[in-house]
Amino acid sequence: MAANTWPTKRHSVASLHLDAKNPRLGRETSARAPREIIQYLFEHDKALEVAQSIGVRGYFPNEPLLAIKENGQVVVVEGNRRLAALKALREPGLLEGAYQRKLERLSRQIEDPNDIASVPVTLAPSRRATDRQIAGRHVGTPVLAWQAENRASFILDKLGEGYTDDQLRDQLGFSTANIEAARQTRAIADMARSLDLPEEVKAKLENPRAKLFTTIERVFDSSVGRDYLMVEPDPHHGIRGTTTKAEFLRAFTKLVTDVALGKQSSRSLNTNEDIGQYFTSWDSKELPKKKRGSFVPADIIKGRSVASPSRKPKPAADPKKSKQVSKTVLPRDFKVRFGNDRLIDIRNELVKLKREDFPNAGAVLLRVFFELAVRDYLERIGELPGIIRKLEDKEHRKLPFGAPTMKQLMPEIKRTAKKKLPQADALKVEKAIRPDRSAPFTISELHGFVHQSDLPSARDILQFWKRTEPLFRLMLEQDQEGATE
Repeated sequence: MAANTWPTKRHSVASLHLDAKNPRLGRETSARAPREIIQYLFEHDKALEVAQSIGVRGYFPNEPLLAIKENGQVVVVEGNRRLAALKALREPGLLEGAYQRKLERLSRQIEDPNDIASVPVTLAPSRRATDRQIAGRHVGTPVLAWQAENRASFILDKLGEGYTDDQLRDQLGFSTANIEAARQTRAIADMARSLDLPEEVKAKLENPRAKLFTTIERVFDSSVGRDYLMVEPDPHHGIRGTTTKAEFLRAFTKLVTDVALGKQSSRSLNTNEDIGQYFTSWDSKELPKKKRGSFVPADIIKGRSVASPSRKPKPAADPKKSKQVSKTVLPRDFKVRFGNDRLIDIRNELVKLKREDFPNAGAVLLRVFFELAVRDYLERIGELPGIIRKLEDKEHRKLPFGAPTMKQLMPEIKRTAKKKLPQADALKVEKAIRPDRSAPFTISELHGFVHQSDLPSARDILQFWKRTEPLFRLMLEQDQEGATE
């Protein structure tokens, strides 16, 4: 269901629930009570400014809150600051201290309390359906942006919910660099909070709006800083150590402490030269020494980390034993166990064609192979005759050549993938066969290579194969009951 078709109607403010999973709330939010969430948003996310605006100018209903139904409740997933402000204006006693007194004064400015008793709310079909809108509003937009750690948490939480890197990029607009940066941001924060530090330093680290992590991360982003700390970027863990954990921790503890206590700031650690001067001012005993060893953030972080999978460091894998990406259109381990002789012949040719050397021939033949495989599979499981009859009844004529076109088979492919593949694989297949010229390499491009003169790249062919591989293996390596031979 498209977002512009989601129903919008008025709901009473009292019936609406704040979202405990809101990225603004930082880490471990699920245990927060509603009053704690409201207090938090006033203390850390400028909900007071929203309340002041409502008190002076009234509530503008032109932009509805965005909500979902979850556990029998209407939960607002976008607009939590506005909802917190509305609830506090109606009941200032929800807040504590100076904020309560300020809200009591503001609430008296509202002439008719009924004006903020109910507000328009757009109801989305699911939390996942709202991800695109929420990401778009809080990353580089005029809406109050999330802090770096909140942004990182949102990205990593989406991965934990089952999004692939491709989906984060194509559907939510996050690049590979954004995802890797999120892992690093969260890893640095989680490692810092796991250190054995004085209480005054720990208190500063727990402040959800502390700017110190931005300064610390600047050191990790600097090649000079990484050299001194003996770490390197790692796409799966954020960072990886090139010395022992003990050597790194000694230096990392000093860096975190200096920044937390204000001895260093973004101004004093602004450039590579600044960062180099900072480390050269250390006693030689404070700098990490080059020792044989390695670590990832999960080895330091106490408890589970969404940034770094828990995995003990291992020696670098022998390149000869690591799995290599096939250079041919189809990998040699892909077999046609349930298919006709023509499919077997085409498969035998495609496992010999190198993508780099034969991109045009490879793309055209892969397109033919895909269509033939779909038809063969639907015929083998007994569904193709019924599909043909239904299409002929609809069009009141015999199908040309007695067979459906690829376009006509698309709904059947999607249905089969959704029914017989894991959800993540089914989504990959749907992305590949969606006829969308604006999407990154789909069946549209394969059609184009058959009918036009465009030349695909080897990467295009590989991308299409990766997305359709689950369906190919279902159709040609498994029988109609889903069991392998």
